[in-house]
Amino acid sequence: MKTEKIHFNRDGSCDFLKTLRDRVSLYFQENNKSPKAVGKTYLKVFLMFSFLGSFYALLLSGIVGVLGVFAIYSILGLCIAIANMNVIHDALHGSWTSHPLSNRLLGFIMDVFGTSSFYWKKEHTVDHHTFTNIKGHDADLDTPILLRLCPEDPYRKYHRFQQWYAPLLYSLNLIRWVFVSDTRRIIRAIKDRKGSIGKPSRKELSAMIILKLLHFTLFLVLPFLMLPYSIAVILPAYLCMLALGGLTVTVIFQLAHIVEHVAFPMPSNNGALEYSFAKHQISTTANFGSKKGLSTFLFGGLNFQVEHHLFPHICHTHLPLISDIVRKTAAEFGMTYHHHKSLFAAVKSHFKTLHRLGASENLSAGPILKGPAEQIEQHPDV
Repeated sequence: MKTEKIHFNRDGSCDFLKTLRDRVSLYFQENNKSPKAVGKTYLKVFLMFSFLGSFYALLLSGIVGVLGVFAIYSILGLCIAIANMNVIHDALHGSWTSHPLSNRLLGFIMDVFGTSSFYWKKEHTVDHHTFTNIKGHDADLDTPILLRLCPEDPYRKYHRFQQWYAPLLYSLNLIRWVFVSDTRRIIRAIKDRKGSIGKPSRKELSAMIILKLLHFTLFLVLPFLMLPYSIAVILPAYLCMLALGGLTVTVIFQLAHIVEHVAFPMPSNNGALEYSFAKHQISTTANFGSKKGLSTFLFGGLNFQVEHHLFPHICHTHLPLISDIVRKTAAEFGMTYHHHKSLFAAVKSHFKTLHRLGASENLSAGPILKGPAEQIEQHPDV
């Protein structure tokens, strides 16, 4: 990751963010609502974790056969992905509750699921949310050379096939994170005993190691000890869990930024960007399926990424309610609000973008692909 400073343009569009914040704040005041989690949010999460716990108990019961073990592990992978999107994502953004300690404790659930919440918080809530779609600064664009996700990535001939093999790499994302990335980080943190900026404290490091061991105990050791199956069955089933969970989370997150219409701005030599921070977020982010209640329920409001990037401290259940305010205000200030009508349309747009990035070496830093206008759903009042 590059370390030179990035400077957003302080132009007139900064008024957009002030106007938008005032209107959203007024919305919560007039409706006497908290921007954090509310009763229905807790009920939703209770149901999700009850579902996850029930299938975990069914797994350890030993009443299912080999195919059942694989099926339950796969379901657990989906449950983990959904829990990450609905609870942990909000908690690590500080949007679940107003109490930082409570948010941090909820964030540790990610560690129990196998991945470091400490490093995810840094790379996602800081790097990605500040420098969205800026190569060398947005951690989400740091991918293996097999993928080309932005125009600034080096072009290789095999990238013309990436739209076909990308799902396989996405499915390996969580496996790599659990076994490789976190292991390297833990080793580096142990060697760097004095600690430094961006490195975990001793308490954070201890929690990271203990919860990583708890993850392996829950999902590998206990099933191996309690089920009448060898490690040759348990391990592949466990990897299926990570693969399906990784594929789900990665695809959903990609639909916000690696799609048609969004931009990949690059700073000038002195680190200056063309747009203000708010306009940058609008230009690099897209929503999908805002009228699809199931998408909003399952994906923790990640189909409202425009609103989330502008208001990361607001709980996801409120994002659909403020989306009209964001659209109308963006239109008033002449900004394009990117939005695909459905999950299918967004997935199609993502893979068309992968195809475009892999088909040509010479691409601008602007919108990768300007698809047909009907793929952008306009607000009826715009």
